[in-house]
Amino acid sequence: MTTSADNGMVHLSSPYSVPETLKRLDSVLQSRGLTVFARIDHSGEAEKVGMKMHPTQLIIFGSPKGARLSWWLPPLSPSICR
Repeated sequence: MTTSADNGMVHLSSPYSVPETLKRLDSVLQSRGLTVFARIDHSGEAEKVGMKMHPTQLIIFGSPKGARLSWWLPPLSPSICR
């Protein structure tokens, strides 16, 4: 496990395939009562336009009870919609 001093993100390697890793992550999130708010399949979308990339998916998850999403999502919404 490595942590980037710049952004605090933790990077983990998985001994499993991407689909198996995602399946296991779903199981862990569900068992902890966390909600998956969105899935973004970067590699799947890239493939649709003829681009090739390593399997890449972004999963946005958390708990609406514990993370006050409304505090930070509204300021981002106008930027995203432009």
